[in-house]
Amino acid sequence: MIDHGSASGIDQSEFIDTYLSRNRPFVARNCFLRSWSMAPPWQLDLLAQRFGHHRVPVFDTLFEMQRTVDFSEFVAMMEKRARGDEPVPYMRWYVRQRRFQMICADKAFEELAGDWSAPSWLPSTDYVFPAIRQDADPVRKSFPAKGLFICDAGGRTRLHVDPWASDAVLCQVTGEKRFVMYPPEAAEFLSDGDTLIDVENPDDVRFPRWRSIEPVVDATLSPGDAIFIPAGWYHTAVALTPSVSITWNFVHETNADRFAEYLRSGGDADPTVKYFGQPAKQR
Repeated sequence: MIDHGSASGIDQSEFIDTYLSRNRPFVARNCFLRSWSMAPPWQLDLLAQRFGHHRVPVFDTLFEMQRTVDFSEFVAMMEKRARGDEPVPYMRWYVRQRRFQMICADKAFEELAGDWSAPSWLPSTDYVFPAIRQDADPVRKSFPAKGLFICDAGGRTRLHVDPWASDAVLCQVTGEKRFVMYPPEAAEFLSDGDTLIDVENPDDVRFPRWRSIEPVVDATLSPGDAIFIPAGWYHTAVALTPSVSITWNFVHETNADRFAEYLRSGGDADPTVKYFGQPAKQR
């Protein structure tokens, strides 16, 4: 089981050869703690002062939007939420992902651009989704599912696989978040063909064999840590304390064949794929 990793000494070539090309997860400890201009952890009250007037979307434990509120109202909800059975509100504030999208985090990310940076081990060239050949900096460039995630303790994302045959990175900025990950070949244990198990509230009758497998990753991220989530990997996360994370998805040319197969299977009709298939200046 992978429960920790190290950013010490790893560079882009090693990351590509050891993790990206082999579809292996990676947990990097303290990989940006001292390099950000606004060092983690970011304080929620300060974020509320900067972005309080912005409308933000509130989601369930997957990706169904429930309502919209002002950023400042969301932070107040976190502070006043009664502990108990009430669902924990979860803000997933994405940059523009399609032509018609009412609520976007682009302006907020523009303002935050001087405050953070991507892990140095991520490739800086040769992406196919989005199509960026040089200076592929997720801080200043738009990436699929690039977003700011904020929730109170107990906020969670149920088990799922990311779309677009894409890989993902998540940087933990504030608080602690537990990640649990299973490899693609665990599908027969985690799915009944229609839905995936909720590992926090498992139905052992519907999924009788799921306890026979162990997660490959069970790691708690702290401010300054990052996790690489390879394509096809099942993952779930729960915030152990009030949490702020930054995340984005991508396909590097190392995995261009996999992405091409996804497009041939009908993925080219996806609105996010269509959006990022256009030149940036036409979006």
